[in-house]
Amino acid sequence: MLHFVGFPSLRNSEQRAASEPIGVSRIHLRPRDALERVPDAGELRLISVAGRPVYVARATGGVWQSVAGDTGELLPSVSAAVAREVAEKFGRTAAAEVTGPLDYDQWIVHQRFDPYRPFFRVRLNDADRTDLYVSSRTGEVVQRTRFGERAWNWVGAVVHWIYFTPLRKSWSAWNQTVWWLSLAAVLSSGVGTWLGLLRMVSNRTAGRRGLSPFRGWMRWHHVIGLFASVIVVAWILSGWLSMDHGRLFSHGEASATEVDQLRGMSVEAIADLTPLDLLAQLPPSTSIGFNALGGRAFLTTYGPLAQAPRVILTDQSFSSASLSLLPDALLQSAVTNVWPGAVRLQQSSSLDELYRRAESTGDDAAAFAFGTELRIYVDRFSGRSLAVMDSSRRDYAWIYYALHTLQFPGLIDHPEVRTIAVLLLLAVGFAFSITGVVLSWVRLRREFA
Repeated sequence: MLHFVGFPSLRNSEQRAASEPIGVSRIHLRPRDALERVPDAGELRLISVAGRPVYVARATGGVWQSVAGDTGELLPSVSAAVAREVAEKFGRTAAAEVTGPLDYDQWIVHQRFDPYRPFFRVRLNDADRTDLYVSSRTGEVVQRTRFGERAWNWVGAVVHWIYFTPLRKSWSAWNQTVWWLSLAAVLSSGVGTWLGLLRMVSNRTAGRRGLSPFRGWMRWHHVIGLFASVIVVAWILSGWLSMDHGRLFSHGEASATEVDQLRGMSVEAIADLTPLDLLAQLPPSTSIGFNALGGRAFLTTYGPLAQAPRVILTDQSFSSASLSLLPDALLQSAVTNVWPGAVRLQQSSSLDELYRRAESTGDDAAAFAFGTELRIYVDRFSGRSLAVMDSSRRDYAWIYYALHTLQFPGLIDHPEVRTIAVLLLLAVGFAFSITGVVLSWVRLRREFA
């Protein structure tokens, strides 16, 4: 089911496209002054909440805090009325119900939502019975679910990932539970496969014809299992590795030192280089990020609807500061400052496509190779490091991601062929499972009789 209906999510591009534009004429607070309201902030953005420009800042590992861009006050949590207004503007329709604030429900259990908690859940009055989740801290819509997605995921992702709210809201408890259960499944399926092979070898050694010494359902179970076990063990093993989280393989992330070196300046320095008159000249935007790369400050503007992101250099006049992407020379200079000798990959290869999908870097990321040791991916709009893949992480991309999703080079560009392959493998595994269920039922009937 997960192959056809993924877990509900709201992509960043969709969130920014549907959010309300910022009224830059109403901004009276300098970015530097906004940072002073939030000590130790390491990240700063500018958004609009119910028609009001708002700075949102976050300390490393902390929660988002909001500062009014017009009055400069540190804002409290948004109200249910504001959440309703935000959701109605986002969904372009009236709201039927507002629930909350709530810390958790089934669709906001992931730890990436932690800096935004608690949420208001706003049910829209539309045919899809859409729920929008508005952060009470920032006033942003950060999750969206529809009735069809919710219904299918109860029999898909929720069961498959053991994603029930009481367990999943504790990441540590969920992580340990799924890891150990998956390991037990790997070991038990491996033992079953080994026993099946021993039976086949014994049968052939005894001079009997065929692959199996059994009859009836047991024979079907044995013969299908000789082939299906390869599929089952590979799928369970790769699924177990999805919970690795640095246990056996590297994380694939830049260190804090490397992130700071890549940026080349603090967020305070970026804010100091961003005057109010520059903000007043920006194109219609729903989100403005304050970023730096290689010691050079810039703004990243994300516009409404289909408007493409823009990069605004703060050290040039506005007429020459607006770019569609970060300059290649700046990207190269910043990356080689952290990883000397790294070379930009100008063309995407089949291997590169696998790594991009495994790390969710997107097609807009610039790729660099550092000898044969590292692959580095940097966002071409924000300048942020998206993935740093050493040999361990590249192996992980093959053993977990490619094996578990069949996103192998060659199949990535042919989704129809991949879907057919997935369905065929699932059919073989399903037939094998049915024989096991029948044998178990027969055995239980005999025991109880």
